[in-house]
Amino acid sequence: MADINAPGYWDAAYREERDGWDMGTPTPVFVDLLTRFDMDFRSIGGEHYARMGRPPRVLIPCSGRGYDALLFAGRGWDVTAVDFAAEPLSWLRSEAAHAGLPVTILQEDMFSMARSHPAQYDLIVEYTCVCAIEPDRRQEFLSFANAVLRPGGTLLALLFPVDGRPGGPPFSIDVDGFTRDAAAHFTLAHDEVPATSVKPRLGKERLLLWRKGKD
Repeated sequence: MADINAPGYWDAAYREERDGWDMGTPTPVFVDLLTRFDMDFRSIGGEHYARMGRPPRVLIPCSGRGYDALLFAGRGWDVTAVDFAAEPLSWLRSEAAHAGLPVTILQEDMFSMARSHPAQYDLIVEYTCVCAIEPDRRQEFLSFANAVLRPGGTLLALLFPVDGRPGGPPFSIDVDGFTRDAAAHFTLAHDEVPATSVKPRLGKERLLLWRKGKD
């Protein structure tokens, strides 16, 4: 069986068009959030990022082709996209250059960023990343998120799938279990089943926002 912890697995999936998770567009839930709130996320427990005096720094792990990276960059965020597969990042580099958007693109294992980029980011935007890694690495993901976020930083996660499906990837996420694990580093500020999910995933996603630190 191919190793999902190796970039070759994902490069092959992109080359062979086994990339059913790729919608070809920015995530509708995030489009809706930015349309409604711009950089003021206070109504969902986040910050008014526009008041920081600099472009807020957002990290998008497992970025794939980076549609969400382009979305946030186009709205004025300082965006870093990380993925350890080369195939999708090649597309993202071309699209970012064509659009004139300054996206920082890193081809590396995101977990290594806990050491190389400590306390660098104001916001992490997670979608189809937690479901792509081995379920027993989810606590490692939360430790990575805690390490790369500045004090008080935000983890915004659109968890999918949450329908208890067998097998994977994508591996189904037990939201209650994930939330309990997150409590070691974060305080939960928002939890909803979004009404703006893409139709095939409607009701199979949960939008949660955590703030780094304990109340």
